[in-house]
Amino acid sequence: MTKSRYTQSFSSVVGWLLGCLWLSTVLNGCAGDYPAVVPPDTDQSAPPPVSTSTCSGSTTPGSASMVQAVDTLTVTPPRFSPDGGSFYFSVPVQLIADSLPPQAIYEYSLDNGQSWQTGQQFTVISGGKILARLRIGDRPSRSRAVTFSLSYKRMLVIGNSIMSHLPDPSVGWFNSNGMAASAPEKDFVHLLNTRLATLYPPVSYRLQSGGNFEREFGRSTYSLDEFSEPLQQFKPDLIVLRIGENIDEGAVVSRNYESQLGQLLDRLANYGQPVRIVVTTSVWSHPLADVVTRRVVAAKGHALVDLSCMVGQGQYFASQYANPGVAAHPNDAGMERIADSIWDKIQ
Repeated sequence: MTKSRYTQSFSSVVGWLLGCLWLSTVLNGCAGDYPAVVPPDTDQSAPPPVSTSTCSGSTTPGSASMVQAVDTLTVTPPRFSPDGGSFYFSVPVQLIADSLPPQAIYEYSLDNGQSWQTGQQFTVISGGKILARLRIGDRPSRSRAVTFSLSYKRMLVIGNSIMSHLPDPSVGWFNSNGMAASAPEKDFVHLLNTRLATLYPPVSYRLQSGGNFEREFGRSTYSLDEFSEPLQQFKPDLIVLRIGENIDEGAVVSRNYESQLGQLLDRLANYGQPVRIVVTTSVWSHPLADVVTRRVVAAKGHALVDLSCMVGQGQYFASQYANPGVAAHPNDAGMERIADSIWDKIQ
């Protein structure tokens, strides 16, 4: 396998706040060119446990609670059926009012009350808190809130060498798992799969290289058809798009990464059955590509995992390796943080 090298460079900004707060941000790429090398049989079942620290806050399934509205009707908000909890992806939910005043309509919110949709029935395809209320004209009732935690049966991970890399003694890498996790059960794929298996034991996963897309997007010789077989044969209900490190920042504009990423997400989302899609930014410094990723993912309505909190933070990378390309990859702590951050969005 041919590999290129990117020269490591570091810059830091150090400031003191109130005489005791030290802030350090180490930017710029530590990128070595390592595409995913996926073993022949990557349809796996789950290995051992993972801790629960997260990059951002997480939600926990719980009982219904009341949320006060600004201008309320004196009616009881509707109940949920089912009333929150853990369910398989794509669970149907119905709202039930104990009494329904004349002209009252059912409303529910999937974004914590920022926007409301009309309807008594809907399907939950994204975990988290959901609000429900009644409304007559411009007067809403109080809201009832429940939290859903979703499980999945088949996870497709599209990634690069952080996802999987076969042994390469020439660079001092001897494992067959996400580079540079110390063991298979320590990389982000296995950590995620283990946690998914606690909710739905028959869960399985498949690995798919996204390296071709990272390097070739926008070229006349590249086709998204490489994803057709894993989509149609494996039929994932959860797709984790964990790429970005091998994208050439100079090609982001010239080869229209924005359009190409949008087309990829459309292909993944519309392959024939409901699917949850989670997309991450890079753990290396790719500011142009990451800005585009954030914008496209938001426009398409998928879940974004922003890993900028890891960029340049040495505690998350494998400095124990002499080879700079391998050392630029996440260590066990970095893999755990990636897994925790994705898990937060999956739920």
